[in-house]
Amino acid sequence: MVKDSIFFSSTIISCFSALILFSCESHEQKADEVFEQVKVERMMSKDTAIINKALQPPEKTDPLKKNEYMDEWTKFKMETERKIVANENLIKEIKTIPNASAKLLKEVTSLEQENNDLRKEMDVYKEEAKVLWENFKTQINHDVNKIGIDLKDIKVNNKK
Repeated sequence: MVKDSIFFSSTIISCFSALILFSCESHEQKADEVFEQVKVERMMSKDTAIINKALQPPEKTDPLKKNEYMDEWTKFKMETERKIVANENLIKEIKTIPNASAKLLKEVTSLEQENNDLRKEMDVYKEEAKVLWENFKTQINHDVNKIGIDLKDIKVNNKK
């Protein structure tokens, strides 16, 4: 009986000891949590300052500088010239198709004239106001892409 009571007492003491050990939280863990919380708060305050600065209206809006505009114009002109040359290559390829119909040749000649006119427009275009530039760029891109699509359609349809 004494053995049973000792065994029972030691079992209860062991259980309470384990319960006490598991219920105690490490101070190191709490320090880590506090550090993370402070870090997040600092980041939020920095983010808030950045967001507030971004939401403020700009002090001064500069028009597009001439050098930036020239760079954009040069980039656009080179890209458009590349497309025009690609269209010319397609035109040459389509014109070499044996037994091409008169209707096909007439359509290709018309598209060739439009392509040449676009090149002339590119050569004569004066660098003017930004609004004119945007309108011009949109129109030229549209026209060059349309000619390219029409030429590819003709090529695909003629191979059938």
